This record gives sequence, C-alpha cells and structure tokens, in this order.
Amino acid sequence: MQKISPKAVKVWRIREGIVAAVDLMIAVAALILSLFVWDWFPWWISLILFVIFLYIIVVHVWLLPMLKYKYFRFGVSEDEIRIHQGIFFKEKHAVPLFRVQNIDTTVGPLMKRYGLKGVTLKTSAERIHIPELESDEADNIRNEIRKLINENTRRTT
Repeated sequence: MQKISPKAVKVWRIREGIVAAVDLMIAVAALILSLFVWDWFPWWISLILFVIFLYIIVVHVWLLPMLKYKYFRFGVSEDEIRIHQGIFFKEKHAVPLFRVQNIDTTVGPLMKRYGLKGVTLKTSAERIHIPELESDEADNIRNEIRKLINENTRRTT
C-alpha cells in the first residue's frame, strides 16, 4: 500500500486556514457591530464565533490534516484498486478494475502550486478519489490503471 504526498498536509492546512480566516473576520465584524453599531445585537455571539475559530484552528488546521495523511493508503494491483482511509471510522474500498468506467485527474490552484494532482475513479455505482499525489505519480497511476484495464478486457474477450 502506498501513501499520498507529504505535501498534502500543507495544502489541507492552507485550505482550512482560509476557512478559519473567514470565520475570524466574521467574529471580529460581529464584535464591532455588537459594541458600536447595533445595541440589540448580543456581544456573546461574537464570542461563540471566536470559539468556533479556535476549534477550526486546533482541530481542522493542525490535527486533522496529519491524521488524514497518516491513515490514508492506496494500492493498485492487477485486478483491483484498494483504498484504506478514515481516522475514527475506518473505510476499506476495493474496486475491481473491470468496473472502472472513467479515470480523471484533478488539480486546483493550491495543488498546482505544490505540484500535486488527485486521481478520481468512477464506476457505475461509486466514485473513488485518491487525493494529493505528486503530479508525475498521479499521471503514472492513471496510465497504469488504463493499461491494466485494457489488458484485463483483452483477456476476457
């Protein structure tokens, strides 16, 4: 079983940091509005928003990206793709290659900045995503899966 790129932790932390920054701006705006503009607006609402900000920073920015990276594994064999993931609730997926209908690679602005790509496998029933692989590795895995699918379809016909 293989791991995803260690750069994934940075990308996930930056994404969650953006969410935390937006929450902090909302909390500060609510505090300013409650103290200086709206007398009817309770000040403790901004306190609740600040607690949510602290939760996002501690859990979603610092803790979860490390744990997601630690507990995500994938493997490509001759006849199936296996994915093991989950921090508290473990999930194991095994997708037979003959069920795969489409293989896509995805890249967002942060992923592009760090040279990462994701691989998405679609079957008629589900969608499997392997996140944040090195760009070359993602292309190699996509090509390897296509090659294995072509070989398996030639064997069955």
